[in-house]
Formats: sequence, structure tokens, C-alpha cells
Amino acid sequence: MNLDHWFRAEGRARRFLAAALIGSLVVAMVMAFQTRHRVYKRMLAGSHEGVNDFQRWMYLTPAFLAGKAEYVDQELSTPPTTLLIFAPFSRMAPHNGQFAWVLCKWVFAWGILYCCYGMARNAGVKLTPLAAGMALAVWMWPVFIDVAEGQTNLLMLLPLTAGLYLAQSGRPATRLLAGALVALAICIKVTPLIFLVYLIWRRRWWEVLGIGLGLGFWLWVLPGLVFGWGRNARWLAEYFHIMIVPYVAHGTVKYYFGQSLPSFLTRLIRHVPAFDVNGLPPVFVNVVDLPEQAANWIVRGLLGAMALSGLWWMRKPLGNLNSPRYVVEIGCVAVFMVWASQQSWVPHYVSMALALTGAAMVLSSPQEQPEARARARRALIAAFCLMFMTSDVGKLFGPDGGEYIRTLGVSIWACLLLIAATIASRCGTLDFNGTRPGDRRLKTDSPSENAKSSQSPHGG
Repeated sequence: MNLDHWFRAEGRARRFLAAALIGSLVVAMVMAFQTRHRVYKRMLAGSHEGVNDFQRWMYLTPAFLAGKAEYVDQELSTPPTTLLIFAPFSRMAPHNGQFAWVLCKWVFAWGILYCCYGMARNAGVKLTPLAAGMALAVWMWPVFIDVAEGQTNLLMLLPLTAGLYLAQSGRPATRLLAGALVALAICIKVTPLIFLVYLIWRRRWWEVLGIGLGLGFWLWVLPGLVFGWGRNARWLAEYFHIMIVPYVAHGTVKYYFGQSLPSFLTRLIRHVPAFDVNGLPPVFVNVVDLPEQAANWIVRGLLGAMALSGLWWMRKPLGNLNSPRYVVEIGCVAVFMVWASQQSWVPHYVSMALALTGAAMVLSSPQEQPEARARARRALIAAFCLMFMTSDVGKLFGPDGGEYIRTLGVSIWACLLLIAATIASRCGTLDFNGTRPGDRRLKTDSPSENAKSSQSPHGG
């Protein structure tokens, strides 16, 4: 590449980044003012009915901080650690707290994007403005819904992507920190625990140790110092029995209208409501009506088969994590994380950012075959159309059009297309230096590769 072409490419990338930053900030400000106005109107009317999940947590947090509340049902669906994050917002007026939370989401989103871009760059692929723009166009729909619903998905995803980014480093201290950040994501939402399995499978022992130490710190030490050891232990036990035991120990599928595989399959094989809107008669879409226990075992069997298939696919070692294949693998793990969760809705699909990074990397890589780039392009376009249907545009098909569209599991199919396009590419089948993952020349965590990694300014 000559210098003139390089400078033109760099100029396009910088203009794209500047436009994306400014445009997204304007959108975030508009959404922040809208949410603030909605909450303020409720306050003037004397109504404590929440406009979203965040407002409910803001009413609960002061009671928890004062030691006057306990975990009941699923009113607070996160461990005690998150109360420390909510505490500063709960001290603001409710409408101002909502405004600040939305703007924090903008910071979270760009931190996530930076980490995703950094992982691709460390893997030797610089995302083109076209590929990055297409990935952003898909990702913005679950982000918008997450912001509107006031949920913690972006809050969880930021330390998760930061940890996976730092895991590409060869420095043990940095890898310990990476594990601690993944542990923080696990303590915000349990589902990132799947990445502990992945890192064990990849024999990344420094990260595994960091996760173990991080879980002890984030779950026990820090909240114990703030709330008291006894109170924190009681809350953890309550949380565990409400949020973990019913789903892991008993395989219970409580929600039938979500965007997870258990929800999707259950509403097809059991006579349970697919959705119920405004008190109207529930809508059923099941094709058979199996007993609950049989349906639960079918769901467990499918998820188990998918997990074992994934481990078999990742059976060959990586030279190190500065590899396009690593980015593809963690994208697949992130998708499985959302698919397997019992309570996945559209905003939980912000985690598809990792799968989108893999697809954008395939589209950007000059080493990819034209057919692979074409598949990635088609997958991104199709994923955009599917995720766009999760917005209010579904109402064009009737008052319940959006519910019918979500019943089809459009988020599930969007992710399936993305991972199908990436795992069949060179990025998904070759290791970091263009050799196959089983090649004898590659040695996992070899001192020479770690030394090379430690010399990189980006840990890779």
C-alpha cells in the first residue's frame, strides 16, 4: 500500500469515528432527556410506577443500603455488588438519576467498541469503516432497547470485553487483571460464567486464577466490608436460591416469551402462552404439547449437545490469543451465553457485539476469500434486517405485530447467521499466523510468543 492510499484510508477511518461519536452522543442526549421527562411526569403525578427496570432498582437500592430490604422474587435480579454501583444514582433525584444512567450507557458502549476493535487489531485485522459501520448498524437496536429499559447488560459487557481484550496480553499481571474483570462481569450477571469454562478449556491459567480471586473479591470481600459480612452472606444465599437454583438444578423454564433457546423451544413444544398483550387472550404457537419434564429435558439435551459441539470445534490449541480465531471463538461463546440463559430478551443481545466483531473482521481481512467476505456481508445485512424488526417497526404489521416477530426468535436467527458466516472463514479455521490450529509449530503460551506479546503496546 502506498503512502497516499494509506493516508486516505486513515482519513476515512477518522472521519467515520468522529461522525459515529458525535452522532451517538446526540442520540444518547435525546434519549436521556426523553427518559428524564417521562420520570419527571410520573413524579408530578405522584406515581411511583417505574418507567423501566432502572427506576425500580432506584427505589429498592436505598432500602437495601439501609439494611431494610431482602431479596424477594426477582425484584432485584443482580448480586449485592451492583448495589454499590447503583448507590450514587439512588442519591440523585429519580429523573436526574435516569439522565445520568443513560449517559453512562453511552460511555459503556464506546468502551465496549474500543475493546472489540482492539481485539481485532491485536489479531492482525484492522476493521474497515464499511465493516465497522455495518456491525454498528446491527448492534444499535439491542443497545437502544437496553437504554430504554434501563437494564445492566452494557454494564456487564464492558468489564467482560475489557477482560477478554486484556487476556490477549502476554504479561501475567495483565492476565490476572483480565480475569478479575471477567469476574466482575459474572458478579453483575451470572451468565458470563461460561467464559470461565472457555478459559479453562484454553488453559489460560492466569485468567482462571484472576477469575477465582475476582469472584472472592467482588462477591464477598468488597460488599462484606460495606454491608457487613452477615448481611452480605444472607443476601448472597437469597440471591442464589431465587436466581440460580430453579434454573440450574431443576431446569425450570419460567418465561416463554423471551429470546433464549429454552423460551423459543418451550413455546413450540408445550401449550404455554407465547405472549399476552393488554389483557387479551394469550396467543399459543406450539406444534405439540409435551409434558413439562419432557420438554425441559429436550431443552437441556439440545444445550448440552451445542456445548459439547463447541468444545469439539475448539479442541485444537491456539498459538496465543492474538489470533482471529480467538475473536471468532469468543463471539460464539457470547452467543451461546445469551441463547442458553433462561431469561434472555432483546436487550441482552448487546452481547452479540463480540459475534459482530468476528463478522466485521472477516469482511475487513484482505486474506479472506471473496466468498467468505460475501457471506459475512450477507450475514450482516440479514442480521440488521432481523434486529430492526425488534423495534417498533413491528407495529406496522398490526397492534401485536412486534410480539409475533419476537415470537419467531429473530434475535436468535440473527446471531446464528453471524456465527455461521465466521466459523467457515479463514479467521474461524486458521490460527494467527495463517497456519492451521493443530500445526506442530504452534505452542500454547510458549515463552517466545509471550515475550513477543509483552512487547506490544496493546498487549499483543
